[in-house]
Amino acid sequence: MTSVSVPDNARDRAGARRPQRRTSRRASSAAVIVDSFGGIATRQQLIGAGLSGYDLTAAVKLGDIRRVRQARYVTAAAGDDAIAAARIGGLLAGPSAAASYGLWSGFDPRLHVSVGRTSSRLRTNRPPSFVDGSPLCPDTAPRPTVLHWLAGGAVPELGPESWRVPLPVCLRQMVAWSDRETAIACLDTALAFVDRPTLLTYFENASDEDRKVAHLCREGSESGPESLVRQRLGAVGIDLIQQVHVADVGRVDAIVDGTRVVIEVDGRQYHVDPESFELDRWRSAELTARGFIVVRLSFRRIVTDWSWCDRMVRAAIEQSKD
Repeated sequence: MTSVSVPDNARDRAGARRPQRRTSRRASSAAVIVDSFGGIATRQQLIGAGLSGYDLTAAVKLGDIRRVRQARYVTAAAGDDAIAAARIGGLLAGPSAAASYGLWSGFDPRLHVSVGRTSSRLRTNRPPSFVDGSPLCPDTAPRPTVLHWLAGGAVPELGPESWRVPLPVCLRQMVAWSDRETAIACLDTALAFVDRPTLLTYFENASDEDRKVAHLCREGSESGPESLVRQRLGAVGIDLIQQVHVADVGRVDAIVDGTRVVIEVDGRQYHVDPESFELDRWRSAELTARGFIVVRLSFRRIVTDWSWCDRMVRAAIEQSKD
C-alpha cells in the first residue's frame, strides 16, 4: 500500500484546527462579556451576546468565569453581596441594592434579596419556610438575609442586569422599607445620578406617604452623612446652604444660612489619605483667616453622638453673632 503524506497546511485548510481556535477565542471573551453585565450574567444573556453553551463550559474550565448556580455566571469583578444574591437565586434589593449603586443605604447589616412570589430552589442555609430560630443566610456565608417575595421580583433572565433591582425600584424600596431619615438620605445621594424631576416620577404610583417622603429630597448632599446633618439641623430650624464656593479656598460642604458658620463633614474614610487630611487642615485655616467659623463633624460623631454635633453648631452660631 502506498503511503500518502498530507502537508500540515493542507490539514489546516481542511479545517482540522481552526474551529477549535475560534471556539477558544470566544470562550476567552466570556469574562469580558460577563463583566459588561456587571460581573454577573445569566446563560440567556450570554447566549444573546453571541456565546454558545460550549463556550461557557470552556470558560468555566479555564477559570475565566464561575458558575454559582444553574445558568448563572460570575467573574472576579462581582461583589460579594451580588454573588450571594445570585447564588440564592434573586436580586440585590433595598439597602443592599442602594449600596451597590453607591447610594446611602443606612445601617442595616442584613442582605436584602428580591425573589419572585413563586421562586423555588433558593440556595439558603435552610428552607425559607422552615423557622428554627436561626437567621436565614446564603448557603455559602453566615450573612443574615431577608428575602422579599415580590411580584416581578424574580431574576430577569434577559437583563439588562440580573443581579440587582433597577435604580427606580431600589429607590422606591428604600422609601418603603427604611426609616424616613435613611430614605431621604438615600434619595439625596441619588440626585448625583438622576435629576430631581426624574426621580420624583419614580414615585408617581407610590403611596401618598412615600410620595411625601420623596418630595423631601434635596440636591447638595454628596454623601449620606451630609444629608443626615442637613435633615437634623433643618428639623430644629437651622437651615443650610450646601456646596458653597469660597474664593481661593474652594467648595465647602455647607454654610449655616445667614451666618459665617461653615460646616465640613468628614466621611468614613477620613484620615486614611494623609494628603487629604493636610488639605482639610489648610482649608480650615484659610476659612478662619477669612472670618468664617469652621465646625468639622466626623462620621463617627454624626452617627453616635449627635447631641455633641448639635451643641457645636449652636455654639458656632452664637459665636458668629459677636
